[in-house]
Amino acid sequence: MPTPPVDMSARIGGRTVTPALPVVDGSRPGPTERTFDELLGAFSKENVPIESDEGIRRRERVLDRMGALCREWIRSVCVRLQLPRDAVDSAGGCMYTSGSYRLGVHEPGADIDTILVAPNVCTRENFFGSNYVPPGFDGDESELANLRDPARIHT
Repeated sequence: MPTPPVDMSARIGGRTVTPALPVVDGSRPGPTERTFDELLGAFSKENVPIESDEGIRRRERVLDRMGALCREWIRSVCVRLQLPRDAVDSAGGCMYTSGSYRLGVHEPGADIDTILVAPNVCTRENFFGSNYVPPGFDGDESELANLRDPARIHT
């Protein structure tokens, strides 16, 4: 009789992380696995820094604000291109995280790799040539790296 599927989802930093692939073996760990688990846990506790709850909440606030800034920038490009009002209002755009942050294995103070998906009216030239500063932005909300070297960016 096949082993029923095992839910390996875990709550990390306020997010639920689910494995990308199904569990190969859902049986209970034996003595050897428990020993390795204890060793790995002790090593991690001593050598792997964990971000504080406040640090996690700050990152989430920064990502929310970055998403809003990206949507505002997309709207500004659409307005500058004199697109119809309904096109400006429905332009959308999404920001996704990737890398260590997305996997939940980042260290405190590590960067957050993000991917901006924008409508095709927003070009590379719009992005890299933009000095867009949204109304009311004081620059103290986060440290945003202004990347002017497109060779470092995959688009």
